[in-house]
Amino acid sequence: MNQHTVLSFFNTLIVCLLPNIGAHRYWALVEYCGSVDNILVTDPHTLPILNSHAKQLLQQYQLSPRSSELLHRANHLIDIVESARAQVVSVDCSDYPVLLRDVHIPPPLLYIRGNPHVLQLPQLAIVGSRNATHQGLSTTRLFAEHLASSGFTITSGLALGIDSAAHQAVVDINNNNAFIGKTVGKTIGVMATGIDSVYPKQNHTIADAIIDTGGALVTEFAPGTMPKPGHFPRRNRVISGLSLGVLVVEAAIKSGSLITAKYALEQGREVYAIPGSIHSPQSKGCHRLIKQGACLVESSYDIVENLSGMIAHCAQTTAINNYAAVELKDPRPSPSQPEQLLLDHMGFSAVTIDQLFQSTQLSNGDLSHHLLSLEINGWVKRSAWGYERV
Repeated sequence: MNQHTVLSFFNTLIVCLLPNIGAHRYWALVEYCGSVDNILVTDPHTLPILNSHAKQLLQQYQLSPRSSELLHRANHLIDIVESARAQVVSVDCSDYPVLLRDVHIPPPLLYIRGNPHVLQLPQLAIVGSRNATHQGLSTTRLFAEHLASSGFTITSGLALGIDSAAHQAVVDINNNNAFIGKTVGKTIGVMATGIDSVYPKQNHTIADAIIDTGGALVTEFAPGTMPKPGHFPRRNRVISGLSLGVLVVEAAIKSGSLITAKYALEQGREVYAIPGSIHSPQSKGCHRLIKQGACLVESSYDIVENLSGMIAHCAQTTAINNYAAVELKDPRPSPSQPEQLLLDHMGFSAVTIDQLFQSTQLSNGDLSHHLLSLEINGWVKRSAWGYERV
């Protein structure tokens, strides 16, 4: 960072360390004073946004910065960040994600563990229920694998259920492709805690694996911050703000995934939803999104095709070339031997699952698994009359 950027970062850090200064009040102060630098030279008693303690701390910093409590707090925070093998960037830093910077009231600071450069790559968020069904988890893994193979970085909230399945699928495909030298997208976990703690605790292994495979963990919360109910909507806002679009796999009517989708719409992002059974509570949220205009998704190719124009637009309108460097490939992998067997026994007119069971001699479990894979990959589609090739 150049000298001006370093100064701007440090001034942002100092302001954010004032008591009761979150993103909204930070940007209100910037608007009131004209810049973050001006905040630190303005008479604290003229700043109505600050409480009495904040005014006292700011005045102390202005009179004697080197011995001030704010400087002590800043140095202590930086030590904690470094001990957590992380870094902190301000909204003016080049490592700050371009798309997130453009949302209304972006987080002034981001704490990052892992590879900060993945935050600049084209991202697709995959979110859904913590209490996901077996089919929902399987669908998530397949979509995450195929979209990562297409060049997308997969972003999610490091929660149980759909989030964990998306992260783990990308970790696994990165580990598998490391042996053959193939480059695939990474995964980013957005946290509702400080960068020095993982919630839920059972996801420590996934969090470490995300970093080990070239991904990143990111949060707007300072080190030492524990999970609170109000933190999760703020995390969801960052998930959508980082991403070109949000895919909702499973969601109940009242769920955090619908909050993420709401933020995505407000931020001008695409929203995708996978339909499910009309009888499943975990599909009700997705069906509501589709009724409200979300894109109904049947295969990962639907998303790649839909977002290719947006990626081209980002490459033209941003100062970085990372979007242009990503070559979106047809995400459909070659069918496995059992999948090819199914395709050979399937025409372009509908065939029932019973007919396929009789002609292929596959077990019911294998038949369902391979049909789901073919459908998600875009090789077949399902109708009221059965399955047919695309």
